[in-house]
Amino acid sequence: MQKILTASLLVTTVSLSAGAMAQAPIPTATATAVAGLTPNIEVVPSVAPGDEIAVACAPIEQRDPDADVRVVLTISAMPSEASPGYKRVLATDQQLNKYGVRVRVPNVPDLPDHTVNLNVYVVGQSTRGCDGGHLKVVARHTPHTPGGRTAPVS
Repeated sequence: MQKILTASLLVTTVSLSAGAMAQAPIPTATATAVAGLTPNIEVVPSVAPGDEIAVACAPIEQRDPDADVRVVLTISAMPSEASPGYKRVLATDQQLNKYGVRVRVPNVPDLPDHTVNLNVYVVGQSTRGCDGGHLKVVARHTPHTPGGRTAPVS
């Protein structure tokens, strides 16, 4: 399985090595370092259910025409996070193109406030995959209007 290393620009994107690229959603592209201050720190972008993530890696680009691309979010065991009662979520709302896949973060119960590992599996005559690193799923905040009323989210 190919490992994709992450680096962040805190504003819009998360760049991935080995010719791969993933883009975090612009509105929630905050990042948190999960390792010490070393050159190889992992930056974990925050995403909310419904946010779109774009992932590109060699196994997607080099897939067979009849291959099946699956994006899986695996719950990472972080000490401060309680188990949601499941280990993996298959992201089924996806758009596949020649160079990558765009998926929406699934809106499943108890997923917010958990760290997940993003994996892409290309299943065809052989199975290949990419490890997209970690994402922090956060709750979507409802915007407020002046006067303290809650505005609908579209």
